[in-house]
Amino acid sequence: MKRLGVIFGLFLVLVGCCYLILSDTGGGSSGVGELEMYCAAGLQRPVEEIVRDYESEYGVKVRLNFGGSGQLYARMKVAGGDLYLPADVSYIDQAKSEDLVGEGLKVSHLTAGMIVGRGNPKHLNVLSDLTGDDVRVVIAERSAAVGEYSHSVLEEAGLLGEIERGVISKVGTVNEVALQVELGASDVGIVWDALIPQFRQCEFVRVPEFEGQGMYAAIGILKGSQRAVEALKFARYLTAKDKGARVFREHGFDVMFKKDEKTSE
Repeated sequence: MKRLGVIFGLFLVLVGCCYLILSDTGGGSSGVGELEMYCAAGLQRPVEEIVRDYESEYGVKVRLNFGGSGQLYARMKVAGGDLYLPADVSYIDQAKSEDLVGEGLKVSHLTAGMIVGRGNPKHLNVLSDLTGDDVRVVIAERSAAVGEYSHSVLEEAGLLGEIERGVISKVGTVNEVALQVELGASDVGIVWDALIPQFRQCEFVRVPEFEGQGMYAAIGILKGSQRAVEALKFARYLTAKDKGARVFREHGFDVMFKKDEKTSE
């Protein structure tokens, strides 16, 4: 009886240890803990869906932080994390130059243009139309990739100063730009083309100043990541043709199909 009691006690200890191990790793997860990811707001919908799919397949949680690409860059430098997905590959290149990011993978091609209400009621067809006295314009702040891009192109076209002297709003993300136009708070804004399917009361107007200067969203693995192997695994999943790239394509994004294509060193 005494021996049975000892065996039973050891069994309880073993059960307790197993419980603690499973609790720590989230049951069926790989034990890597939670991945921390910074993602440009304009990519929110497809990325959220991809994360749900990944969590379902692998049991690994991915905590998402959305915002403007530049704003997220500043947060990432201070707080650290595992993954960074800006809407402009130049942020990844900058992060590499500062030794913050190691490997980077291109995700999607992005083209900017004007967003207007359905039917284009004010007949806004070229960038110079944004200087009209009765045109309410909204653009993203420079802390967002599309905002930095918009300011740069408008400056190059010699239009930014005149537009800023008119009725203009500046908001934090590309999503807010589109929402302002959809709600009728502004007549026109500058957004990525892939956002338009999300805003059914709006239309996209292509203009040559943006058409010739396409951008790439890219995902980078932070060098300070404590889960670098799992972070790279997720990045490859997000860019794989039959996984993340398929989701991006379904959401209207022009995806890169070479899953191992890296950003410039």
